[in-house]
Amino acid sequence: MKLSREQQIARVEHFASLWDRFLNLYLNREEFEDVSAARESEFLALQGSIMEELAVVAELEEGRFALVDEVTSVINEAISLRHLKGQSEFQVRRRRERGRQVADLIANVRVFVAEVGSEARRIEKELEARRTRPFWDPEKGKFATLLGRIVVSPARFFSSIRVAGEARKANSFLLVLLFLLCGGGVITMAAFNLSTARTISYNFTLESGILTSDASAPAKILIWLFVTVGIVIAILASAVIMGAVVHLLAFLMHLGFKIAGGKGDIIASHKIVAFGLAPLLLLVALPVLGYLLPGGSASASVLGALASVTLCYVAVLHVIGFKKIHNAPAAAGLAGWLIGMLFFVLVALGALWGWHAYTRSLPPSSGKYVYVTAKEASMLRADQPRRTLSKGNVLEFLEERGNFYKVRHGDEEGQIRKTDAQLREGSIWSLPAFLVESSVARAETLLDRLTRKLK
Repeated sequence: MKLSREQQIARVEHFASLWDRFLNLYLNREEFEDVSAARESEFLALQGSIMEELAVVAELEEGRFALVDEVTSVINEAISLRHLKGQSEFQVRRRRERGRQVADLIANVRVFVAEVGSEARRIEKELEARRTRPFWDPEKGKFATLLGRIVVSPARFFSSIRVAGEARKANSFLLVLLFLLCGGGVITMAAFNLSTARTISYNFTLESGILTSDASAPAKILIWLFVTVGIVIAILASAVIMGAVVHLLAFLMHLGFKIAGGKGDIIASHKIVAFGLAPLLLLVALPVLGYLLPGGSASASVLGALASVTLCYVAVLHVIGFKKIHNAPAAAGLAGWLIGMLFFVLVALGALWGWHAYTRSLPPSSGKYVYVTAKEASMLRADQPRRTLSKGNVLEFLEERGNFYKVRHGDEEGQIRKTDAQLREGSIWSLPAFLVESSVARAETLLDRLTRKLK
């Protein structure tokens, strides 16, 4: 519980009064002549109260003085009144001096709490943390070093950045992570489609008038230069998009953490999300596996399992970060993460709904509609192709005619083969599943067009 300055001063004053009582008993040798059981019990209870208050007072100034060591040493020496009764004059003088040293330390704590502002104390704590724990200071080390610390000991890492980490280091880590992730995916896809990439580059140079043929060596070099430029542009564009998505995720996660009882600010949540996304590097293997594994449900299961493990790993790191940085229980961290992910899913579904509404491809809220399942399907009229449709398109259902569905697309009517489409029932409850399915289908169609060899 965070105390106000007035409460902090009151706790220090109370601790000082307890120590004065203890010191009077500790130094007054005449009090030991007649030691009753009640007085011995009072003396031991006083020691317990001092140790309880010591934990609070020491937290106020983060061990700036050697208060904990000194008080603990004196208490351990003062085992009981009977034990003190048998000490020599030298031992009496020695404990008198040590008791007064502790009183001076308490006075220093009182001045520190009363005069030093909270911001100055925060800066002092950060400097002390960086001085005493340089290895776990997030300001030290490159990307690989930070990644190793997150993987090896996430609890200790997030505990250290609670006082020592800064947002700019999290942003630097996130920037490198996104470039590695996007770069790995784009380069892998380009490597498995080099002929397609070269053909696209060659057609671009022909259409722009830069080249007339690719027979000469300079022409071939220029073509591959355009391939490289295209890959770089794709990496930058995907990294910018993912960066915007991650910052939105951090904001929504912060809302979830605050609802679950988090005590940190949005910068703390940003650090949790940024460093906790380290497992996303595992997704670099997805494009490679997608090309190497044979098609079918088994391959889809392998890719889905890898993606699920990555998501669970991210969730674990975020919960640990919430517990250490926001100073809350792990159960609250899990609840906050689930709430933040729910917000993120709702925002994502809202964006997909807006996109489908803009392209006029939303299904009706009730009633039947036709959903195109083939990569390419023709809408026929009088047995002649009227329009070419792609997977994921939504058509208004009119009626069934043998092996065809009679449909309407915009202002045009026609029919489509049943083997190329499905007849579905529209419902508000099926809309989220439709938005995801249709978006994936459109992405597949786009990738198929981009990777198809140009003739």
